[in-house]
Amino acid sequence: MTEHQSNVTSLTALRTWKAIPQSLRDKLVRNVFCGKCKGAVEIVDFNIQQDKNSLILRGKCRICSGPVARVVENE
Repeated sequence: MTEHQSNVTSLTALRTWKAIPQSLRDKLVRNVFCGKCKGAVEIVDFNIQQDKNSLILRGKCRICSGPVARVVENE
């Protein structure tokens, strides 16, 4: 599986994202809800932001190019 193209807003966000196993990161990227497509889609051209207790992936739906986001809670 190829690495997904992304922009990172902080080194902390990158470290947190890279600490997640690659197989789980791939699943997270491929399972983002799109309100326009009304289902799970793959997020593309996303950036990674660190929030207090989570990571936020913000990008585009692979199907319709509409904006989508995925929250990944820290454990």
